[in-house]
Amino acid sequence: PPGFKPAGTVNAARLCLPPAIVKQRYTGSRLLGVKYEKKVQEYLGQCYGEAYLANPWLCFFSGGRKRWCQPDGLLFDFKAGTITIVEVKYQHTPLAWWQCLYLYLPVLEQIFPEELWHFQFCEVTKWYDPAVRFPVEVSLAREVGLKSLKFMVHIWKP
Repeated sequence: PPGFKPAGTVNAARLCLPPAIVKQRYTGSRLLGVKYEKKVQEYLGQCYGEAYLANPWLCFFSGGRKRWCQPDGLLFDFKAGTITIVEVKYQHTPLAWWQCLYLYLPVLEQIFPEELWHFQFCEVTKWYDPAVRFPVEVSLAREVGLKSLKFMVHIWKP
């Protein structure tokens, strides 16, 4: 997608403090998305407690450069050894898939070894349109933490 920068080959990664960035003011549809994400984070925190990590900052090295990224959430199933990468979008969009597979996953695989952890993906959205062209077949999920081999979409309306 335009403006999307994948992680590329990740040489090292870790959980970290956020980089020094300027706070942004949002308006219009972006503001709707920010408000929706805040409600989703509260909802997932209540549902999953300490198994859910909201907005973790990840620092990684790729192409000789230090970079940061921030998935919307990580849901841990410690018994099954599964981490669900959660991406919150006000409207269903293929960008969620691109971010999960080509930005967050390569970084998280450096932090959480694949011998111990398996990854799955879930977009939480308020508006799902099945006519939106998506790179893979999705599975509509009743819960964020369900086990699935497909990219999951959980529709949640506060």
